[in-house]
Amino acid sequence: MARSGLTKSQVREARDRLLATGRHPSVDALRHALGDSGSKSTIHKYLKELRSEDGAAQAPSGLRREDTGRALHALVDQLADRLHADVDEHVRLLRAAHDDALRERDRELAALRSTVATLTARVQQLETEAQFGADEPPLRHSHDRQHAADGFGHFDSGRLNSRSFIADVSPFDMIRTAARS
Repeated sequence: MARSGLTKSQVREARDRLLATGRHPSVDALRHALGDSGSKSTIHKYLKELRSEDGAAQAPSGLRREDTGRALHALVDQLADRLHADVDEHVRLLRAAHDDALRERDRELAALRSTVATLTARVQQLETEAQFGADEPPLRHSHDRQHAADGFGHFDSGRLNSRSFIADVSPFDMIRTAARS
């Protein structure tokens, strides 16, 4: 009785199964997938015919597995470049906004410092006026200094009684308090 040989369709099916599992369809792998039947030369002959048929069928579309992989890698690279460019732009915009906010804060701080300096000068002026009375200007001449040295300026009755008066913390009050003790 004659042996039935291996057919091209059997080799095609075994090759497709190997490719589906991600394995390379070598002659030995195909022979093992076919149950160790068929000669290696027959399997090689059918495999070569299948490759030429597949090559002819793929020629019009021009797509091969390697081409698809390269195209996907190129697409991924383009997307990564675009993503990095978008992130860089976003970071640049955030830094610019941060720098603008810092400049605005510095302007506000300078304005507040100016206001504090103005108010400090005004407080010192008011304290000086309060020391010498609202009617008298600050001591500028030597005879005014002598008059102030005799009596340390003008005191009202509230300042004479330190228990009933809430003391200011001015230099003049500190001198007066030190003189009493």
